[in-house]
Amino acid sequence: MTLEEAKRKCEQAGQQHLLAYYEELTKEDQEKLLAQIEKLDITLLDLLKKESKEVEKGKLEPLGAVTLDEIQKEKDQYRKMGCEAIRAGKVGAVLLAGGQGTRLGLDKPKGMLNVGIHKELYLFEQLIHNIMDVVKETGAWVPLFVMTSEKNNKDTVEFFKEKKFFGYKEEYVFFFVQQMAPSVSYDGKIYMEDKGRISASPNGNGGWFISMVRAGLLDTIKELGVAQCIFCGQCAAEDCGSDICRSRAETWLCLWLQGGCESRSL
Repeated sequence: MTLEEAKRKCEQAGQQHLLAYYEELTKEDQEKLLAQIEKLDITLLDLLKKESKEVEKGKLEPLGAVTLDEIQKEKDQYRKMGCEAIRAGKVGAVLLAGGQGTRLGLDKPKGMLNVGIHKELYLFEQLIHNIMDVVKETGAWVPLFVMTSEKNNKDTVEFFKEKKFFGYKEEYVFFFVQQMAPSVSYDGKIYMEDKGRISASPNGNGGWFISMVRAGLLDTIKELGVAQCIFCGQCAAEDCGSDICRSRAETWLCLWLQGGCESRSL
């Protein structure tokens, strides 16, 4: 993106202040700022212009769901249907791996944490082992889409390569970087981290799909024939919603297929 193009984009969005210190920057920092502006999704700011409406409160009642007893009763059938979907190549796994292991005392991607007691065992490694259990049972490789962050993408990719993908087939592993959303004030002005850098934050776990699309992986998903995505989590903290325990992917997958869902957490 050229400076003139950046100026037009900022003016149209009322964000001219982003280039206020452009002339004071080094050439390298100028290029980085222009790159940030080019990637900036201005349409997100339109959400701030919409007036919030009070949603009418409905009646609170239990959601319709399959009970654990019902799942247990039909377990074999659910498992059979789930395995059939995996063998047909209709299933992909998504790993949300953009977080750092800071709370765990590790200034690296969380998945690089060694949780082994008598031997090395990394969170990434255990997750791969879990998926490999499904691969061995079904005889089919599950495409694994790993969402990283701008901060840890390089470390994550290099770690997987160093460990030879922990035995997983490299051609079935796809990395993509989580999109960043600009930090804004209450009046809709984008904050600057410093004179040459826009303040931005990851767009949240809910942004996994748009991040995948912008990474150009939608065509890959279609080519592979993937119709459903399940999530495999990584966490070693009590307050986290994901874990590294083995899940019965085949059984849960069948339940989602019956419900007509396209993605769920696992």
